[in-house]
Formats: sequence, C-alpha cells, structure tokens
Amino acid sequence: MDGLNEEAERFKSELRGLDQDRFGTTSLRDMSEELRRIQCQRDATKEMISMNRMQLFIDNMTDFEETLVALEFAEVKQVMAFVWGSVRHLLERTNPTEKAFDNILDTYEQLGVKLIRVSEYTSFFREVPTAKEYLVNIYKDVQHFHSLAYKLFFTFRTKLWQKLHKPTWKDLKTTFTHLADSLQLHASRIEEYGKPFRDPNRHRTAGYDRTDSGIEPNQAENPDQVPPEIFKYRGDLSELRRKFRQDEEERKREMQYKAITWIASSTKIKKLQDDFREMRICKNTGRWLFRRYRGVSEWLTEEGGNEGSLSQSAIWLHGNRGFGKTILASLVIDELDELKGREHPLIPPNSKTYYFYCQEEDDEHRTYLEILKGILFQMVQQDDYIVPLCHEKMSQGGCNSLSDADTAKSLIETIAQYNPRQYIIIDGLDECEPAEIRQTAEFFTKLVEMCDNANEHGQLRLMIMSRDVPEIKKFMTENDAIIPLKPTDNSEDIKAFVRKRLPEFARSDQNLGFNLSEHDKDSIESMICRRSEDSFLYAHLAIESLLQHITKGDLLKEVKEDILPEGLERMYEMLLGNLERTIKRQQGGARVWEKSKLLLGWLVCAKRPLKWHEMQAILSFDAQEAKVDFDNRMLKDDVRRYLGSIVHVLDGDHIRLIHTTAQRHIVGNKHINEKKVQCELTGLCLRYLSLPCFTKTDDYKSPDRRRQAKEGWFSFQDYACSKWDSHIDTFIRECSSLFAPTIEWEKEQEDFEAALNLFFDTHGEEIRADPHANLDTTHLQKFEHTSFSENLSALWNRVHIHQQVKDEERNKVGIPQINTSLLENRAALEECKPNDEVLGERYIKDLYGLNLFKCRRTLCRYFYIGWDTEVARKSHENRHDRPFPCPANCNSAPIGFSTNKDKDRHVRIYHPELAEGPSVFEALSRRQATGQARFTCHICGKNFTRKINLSGHERSHYGDRPYQCSFSSCDKAFARMNDCRRHEKIHKKDK
Repeated sequence: MDGLNEEAERFKSELRGLDQDRFGTTSLRDMSEELRRIQCQRDATKEMISMNRMQLFIDNMTDFEETLVALEFAEVKQVMAFVWGSVRHLLERTNPTEKAFDNILDTYEQLGVKLIRVSEYTSFFREVPTAKEYLVNIYKDVQHFHSLAYKLFFTFRTKLWQKLHKPTWKDLKTTFTHLADSLQLHASRIEEYGKPFRDPNRHRTAGYDRTDSGIEPNQAENPDQVPPEIFKYRGDLSELRRKFRQDEEERKREMQYKAITWIASSTKIKKLQDDFREMRICKNTGRWLFRRYRGVSEWLTEEGGNEGSLSQSAIWLHGNRGFGKTILASLVIDELDELKGREHPLIPPNSKTYYFYCQEEDDEHRTYLEILKGILFQMVQQDDYIVPLCHEKMSQGGCNSLSDADTAKSLIETIAQYNPRQYIIIDGLDECEPAEIRQTAEFFTKLVEMCDNANEHGQLRLMIMSRDVPEIKKFMTENDAIIPLKPTDNSEDIKAFVRKRLPEFARSDQNLGFNLSEHDKDSIESMICRRSEDSFLYAHLAIESLLQHITKGDLLKEVKEDILPEGLERMYEMLLGNLERTIKRQQGGARVWEKSKLLLGWLVCAKRPLKWHEMQAILSFDAQEAKVDFDNRMLKDDVRRYLGSIVHVLDGDHIRLIHTTAQRHIVGNKHINEKKVQCELTGLCLRYLSLPCFTKTDDYKSPDRRRQAKEGWFSFQDYACSKWDSHIDTFIRECSSLFAPTIEWEKEQEDFEAALNLFFDTHGEEIRADPHANLDTTHLQKFEHTSFSENLSALWNRVHIHQQVKDEERNKVGIPQINTSLLENRAALEECKPNDEVLGERYIKDLYGLNLFKCRRTLCRYFYIGWDTEVARKSHENRHDRPFPCPANCNSAPIGFSTNKDKDRHVRIYHPELAEGPSVFEALSRRQATGQARFTCHICGKNFTRKINLSGHERSHYGDRPYQCSFSSCDKAFARMNDCRRHEKIHKKDK
C-alpha cells in the first residue's frame, strides 16, 4: 500500500512551517479531546450546533485505521495522523466563525455517509492484494478534501479567509459532491466484490455461507494477475474523474468568462505590451535601469519582511515627455517574467504581474475606473481561485458590467492580500486628468501600505511611470521612493537604436537603398543623437522623416546642412512634409496626399478614437449625392499607406497616433487646419443624419433599409448619432473665426452652411423649441451676421435642452426621429453576420467590424464597441434597465427599481399618498443621533452619523439588495448585512 505513504507525503508537502509537525503528530485521541473542548465551550456559551454530523465520518475513519492495523500496515500511525490532524485543526480554526464551522460539519457529514466499515472486509483486502487499491483511493479522496480546506483556512490570514470563505466554499461544492460520489463508488465495489469475504463480526465463522462473486482467495497474489472486476473498477473510477474534470473545467471556464465579461476592461492591454516589446529592437535597451538605480533592482528582486533588504514597496519613476518611459515599463514587465521563469528563479515562481498603459487619447485608458478594471481583469485572468469572489460581487451588485470603482477597489484589496508576491506597473499616469491621477495614486499607494502593514513588507509592489506631476508626488512620501530619470540615462540606448535602424537606408528587396558610406552613416547617427537629447520619440521621428527621401542627394543635403528641427512640434511638421513629398512623387500621389490629410485631420479632431471602417465610411459618404458608396469610394490600401509611421493599428481595428504628443502638435502645424477640420466633420455629421434612412418618409421601405445595411450605409451612424451634438458645441465655441465678416468663404464654410440648412429642413419640426431659460448665447453672438445664425441658434437650443433632461432621455439621440431610425437601422444590420458576403468580395465585417450588437445608450462606450452576440448585449443592457419606475418621477429614484416589490416599498416610504392602501401603523419618531451627522445622502440629502448606515440607506433608493442568503436553498437578498444575518438564523434554527 505504497499509495497511502505517497498520498500522506503529498499532503505533508502542502503544509506550511510548523503545521507539518502539528498535523503529523495528531492522534485520534487528540482530535477527540479537541472535539469535546469545542462542545463544552459552545455549551457554556449557549451556541450549540449539530456536531453529531461528524459522527459517521469519525466512526468510519476510525474503522479505516483499525483495518490498516489489522492488515499490518507499518506506517498506519503516520498516515492517519494527517487525517486526525486535519479534522482537529480545521474544527479549531473555523470554530470562531459560525458559518465556516457549519460548512465544515456539513461536508464531513456529506462524506461520512458515503464511507463504509471497511473492517468487515479485512479478509478481502488480505487475500486479494489488489483490493487494497480501494483503501488507497478512499484515503486519497478524504485527503483531497482536507487539502482544499487547508488551502482556504490555513494559507491566508483570518480576515482574508473570512472574505474568501463564502464564495470559495460555494464554488467547491461541486468538488465535494464529486468526492462523495467517488467514495460511493469505492464503497459499492468493496461491498459487491468483497461480499464473499464479508464478516459483519470482523471474523469469519466456520458456518459462514459464501456467495460466489468470481474472486477467489489469493487469486491476485501474482502482481501481474489483476481480477477483471478491479479492471472494471479502475475504468469506472477513471471515467468518473475524467467526467468531473471535464465538467469542472467547463464550469470554471464559463465562470471566468462571465467574470471577465462583467469586469469589461479594455481589450487592448496585452496588444499594447506586445507592440512595445517589438519596439525594443535593441537587445540591451533600458537595462541601465537595473544597473544604475538600486531602488529599481531592489524593487524587482530583493526580499521583503524583517530579514529582507527591500527599501520601498512603491516607487515612482519620472522623466521628460518622449524619454521612452513606456518602453522601460514594458521592459520591466518582461524582466519580471524572465526572473521567475529561470531554472533558479530570482523571484517567487508564483509571482503575479499586472500592468496598465494609460493613453491620453483613449477613453478606455485614461480614467481611474478603467485602470482598476484593467488590473482586476488581469488578476482574474491569471488565477481562477479568486474568480468565485468576483462572481459573488457580480451577483450582489445586480449589474452585468462593473461600473462602480468601490466594487473594483474592494476586489483588488482582497486579491492583493491573496498572492505571496505581486507587482503592479502603471505607465503614463500623467496622461490622465488630475482628478483621475490623484485617485489612482492614492488608492494604489495606500493599498501597498496596507499590505506592508498587514502582511509582509514587499508582498505587493507598485511602480508608477510618468512625467513629474504634483498629483503623484503628494502620495510618494519617502524620498528614496522617487526616482528621477536623468536626461543622459538613455543616450547609449538612443545611439544603439539609431545604429540598429541605419540598415533601413541600405539596399533591400523593396528598393535599391541610398548606398551610404560609413562616414554618411556616422553623420546621420551623430546628428540624430545630438538633436534627440533624451527623447527616444524624437529619434524615431527623425529616422522616419529621413526615410521619406527618395534620393541619396536629398538625404545627404539635409544631413550636411544639419537642418533637423529642434523640438517635437517642428519634427512632426517635418515628418509630415517629407511624407507629403514621398506620396506626391508616386503616380496619383496628389490625390493620395489629399486623402492622407483628410484621414489625419479626422483622426486628431474626432470626439473619440475612430476605427478604420468608420474612417472608410466617412470617405465613402458622398455628401453631394447623398449616398454611401463603399464599392466605389472605399480605400483598398491599409491606413499605413496614407499615414505611414504616424499611426499604428491595434486589435479591433482601432487606430492610434504614434504618441500622445502627436495630436497636440499635428493640429497646430501647416498641414492640418483644426478649425476647418472641425467645421468639415460637423457638416458631415449633419448631412449624414439627413439621409432618408434617418427620416420619416413613406418612400423609404424595409427592403431599402436591409439593402443599405448590406451596402455599408450605417457604418458611420454610431459616431454621427452620438457625437453630432458635441461637434456642434465645438463648432460654436471654436470655429467662429472662419465666418468672420472679413473672411472670404471657402469650400468648408459653404459646405457647412448647406449641411446645416439641409439638417434643419429635414428635422426642423423636432428641433424648434422655446429658448431655454439658461441657454448660453455668448458664442452664438459671433455668428449673428451669418445667414444661418437663426438655424444655428435653434439647433444649439435643442442641444442645450437635451443636455438638461434626465439620464434615460439624455442617453438617446437628441432628435427623436433620428433615434427611432437608429434603432431600426441596427435591427436590420443585426440580421446579418460578420462573414456574410456583400458587394462582391467584401464582407459585413469589412464595413462594420465584428461586433454588430450595440448598446442603445449613446453615452455608453458600448454604444460603439458592441458585442458579437445579442445575448451579450442584452446582458449588458439589463444593468441600464430598471423596469419599475417611481410613479412620482422623483429624484430619489432616478433610474427606477429592479423589482415591483422594491418600487412599492419606496412608494410607501417616500410617497405614502400614492400607496394603494393607508399605512397600518404610524411612523415612530426617530431617536436623536448622539454624534454629528456628517454623512449625507447625495440623492435626498438625509444625514447619517455612520457611513455604513448611509450606504444601506442609499441602496434603499434603488432597491439594491447586495447581501444574498448563504443557504443554497434560499434565494432571498437584503439591502443590509444585519438583515441578512438575522434572516439566516431562521435556517439555522430549522436545522
């Protein structure tokens, strides 16, 4: 029975520190004494609980031990010590926490009823050696349960396992059921095949009447001779385990998918890391960071705690814009993976690394909530043990998407204490708004401090990369935690980078190259490095600009005259100038360049990041002919054909400028006139929304709508419907100078006037309204001399009115007919599939992307991101929908209630005059609070002395019930934890 020793050793290896001795020296007597102590203690405190649930398990495992003794198994004491030690210390550990203690007793009862008295089959095990396999498997199943329980209750601090216990135990119930089924299989086969040997009195009498089972005594003494019944048992057990593993993997996969879908973080995080890794084209790029800055190398590898030399768990590296900090961040992330993957790891192999890249131009990468969601997403993705915790929060919140920073913080705080070593890297935090920076820096630095104090110093480590901004400095109190990057730090990296890219000037399969001498190459390298100073970005832009030359003479002239501009702004302008010349030299280059300027202008002036198919839609919209013609106007080449290295394309068709500095510099150069582009985009939105598919006309039929859906007519509607009012706002505030009396109108001005008049002719009836009392007309006065001022004023008034309405209406398009048409257009489009062929060799996904099911709320980012299935969209929209509104339309319940019961309760409390019947009891006066009521409800203004009371009160406004009864047979939920606990006592009494 070597399998028993092997299983005991396996279990022992999972025990930590002193637990190996504490568990390994426990006897049945020790366990029994602990059981009696707990019973006496509970009896004294009048907290008795049904502990007789343990009886069958203890009796049958005692019998199991006696059987091993009878079979003369030498290591019986050591093997069984881990069973009794587990029972003893699990009961001792969970006794103070009633629910955990109750769950332990339940599971012992569940397993105990499946065990049998194996001593009755002692002769069977003795005379059929292979039958001992049953005993080994029984022991393995019991210790499997103890392993799962030990991990939860002994590897975490008490406060942590108390948070994890409820969702984790609930998740483990399928495993416990499987173990019970497995024990049942062992028992049934022992009873079936051991029947001829069974001795109820634990010894066989002479008159024992045997029933033939086909197994003869000593039949299997030859190790190579295994009875067919054992083969069948092995097959059945293997199938049981295989089926469980398969079902469990599928269940966990689905649960993780639901949790990740609920978190709904940016999907671009990993792609950004891959892109930045590819940008590190030189082998040793950035490695000076680990050599020169001891604080960084310590942060990576040094041990924390009392014996470690780690100085700071949180560090902040700051440097100038364009320094290459993002590349350094990507290097640190890869370095951590490499350090833990070595044969002799320098950091714990089970370390976790989470990271986030902030990006100024991307709404999914520039807010506190999105940063939290990005980190939480990676936590859940890397460890399925904490998925049940997320699942619990998901079900408690009643929402299908994480939209609350407090919930995300709570989960991250718990998970951060779970893993023994975790690293968090946040890059580019300065690209967020100051308020977002402050919240992010405060939360993560305090989280590190909490982990340092509560656990081991260095368990959680934080690195922030950014420019030097005061919002971060406030929270980095230790001087040695702040690491300023020197301008000279990356000089060798820039030189190596330039040298690495010089071969691009040489001959290749695509061109003959410039045939540069070594002196020419040295001159280029010297000039770029000198001008770059500490800016990697400048070096990259300089090389891209020089590569635009088409002759060696032009290139060397620029090098010899040393005319590379100073500063990023002039470098961007030079890069665009060289790109223009390169494109124009090609056949049809002038037309291509005009397209390039259009695309670039739209990219930098759009109200949100555009996707490539949306830019194609703008190009395919023939404003004069009032039609969308993808077939004839769609660009056949990739966006890089028109914008070169200024952009890069992410997953999901997202287009990004090369750097966050690009937008502010490009809009100010001679190639892009920001005001004219804004004027053009505004006019395009107005003309597009004047198409027949957005109007109410008898001439436009359903077949027309379905046909146009397949021809790409609706590819621009997500942007136009949600952003036309934002463009009107920008136009009025920033573009008045284009229409000054002294300015001679050009095409842009004329097109805008025509577009505005067309829009007004189409939707005028729904636009006209009495002027709003608070309408700001300051900027409108600058248009008073124009012929379209009256229409513009009326449209601005409509936009302002729409901004003042309640959330539900504000999430619709401000003009009802356009909103109605939008939904009808989407319904027609949703009949298609991404891979449906249209327009010959085109596919629906070429015109619309892969996600055809979009949220109907214009202010939600999923209005344009969408999903690939209707089920996913419906799941998301459920969180927006509260189907039971307050009949009084009060501010205390702005979005209604999820159940009619919650609505009725709200009406009884806040609007008793609307309740269906009179109140049975008069309301009792509330007692006066003794402390200062400093927590105020933001909905009704009521004050509270304790924040927990405020939270419970605010949930009552919405009918939220986050506290679910922990008994699986009950589906009740409560707004307050105390109410839930009071309710659960009913179940305990019933037991």
